Amino acid sequence: MKGTEMAVWVDEFDFSSAISEVDVQMEVGEAQRTSLASAAEEFRPLLPKMGVQQNGYFEGVLPDGFEAEMRARFGVNGAVVSVITQRSDADCPVYVLPDAGNYEMAIATPMNGLVTLNGKWGTSGNARRGLRVFDGTFDAIEDGTTVDFGAGVTTGGYAWLHVSSITGTAVDAEIDVESSADGVTFVSEGTITLSDVGAYALTLVGAVSRYIRLSCVDLGGASAIRCMGVVSLG
Repeated sequence: MKGTEMAVWVDEFDFSSAISEVDVQMEVGEAQRTSLASAAEEFRPLLPKMGVQQNGYFEGVLPDGFEAEMRARFGVNGAVVSVITQRSDADCPVYVLPDAGNYEMAIATPMNGLVTLNGKWGTSGNARRGLRVFDGTFDAIEDGTTVDFGAGVTTGGYAWLHVSSITGTAVDAEIDVESSADGVTFVSEGTITLSDVGAYALTLVGAVSRYIRLSCVDLGGASAIRCMGVVSLG
């Protein structure tokens, strides 16, 4: 798979055109638990940790530019960072860092090259692996494409929506997360209400069936909403 299949979303921004490299690090620390009764050294897993290192280009200090948005999130949590693993696959896996902050801004340049800007994201919450369930524009009351998660759960999950642009003005637009046991009859698992661009999170509670889709039930007066959605079950 080519590296250009990857993509990185931070809140309402698709940073992919400004990034040349992204690394996702997942690790679990270990603590020694060796006792007098042990036949060998014993270890226990500690809390998991996930981070995202991104290397990209400095395009100048511009309003709403790559540098400005990285700086706005520097040392401050609250961002939603989603790393798409294969954007040519509509329902590809996505790694999501909720409540993330940028903990590094490194600017450098060779004499005859481009100025680079690198950053590193960490999260105070549990990072999740989900599937992309929508990446496009809602311009009517309509349903998105159905994604098969393989099995339903009884333990809920999470949904995230990156809203990159709104055509017109939206006042309390509503995007439903819906599930179905048979791919035909769907029920709402919760609603994301929005009036502006940005990232939105929704907690899914209880039983959620295997087939998932997003559904626009109210544009809130807007003519179009461009967004990308991810759902993680269990």
